[in-house]
Amino acid sequence: MSDKLVTAAVFDNRPEAAVCISMLQAYGIYAFSAHLDTSGQSLTHVQVADSDLEAAKGLIASTSEESD
Repeated sequence: MSDKLVTAAVFDNRPEAAVCISMLQAYGIYAFSAHLDTSGQSLTHVQVADSDLEAAKGLIASTSEESD
């Protein structure tokens, strides 16, 4: 994979990020989490290849709209 990795979403907890990653992978998008602990606030970044970013953000947005 020659694409650089970019952040598609940021979550306050690892379980939510894991659900997001599973969904993206089910749609054929390679995704993983990068857990960052910055100044006492623990954030989990879901990262994807730059070429998959638009599709990943679209899937994440459609999922969050369904849960609203």
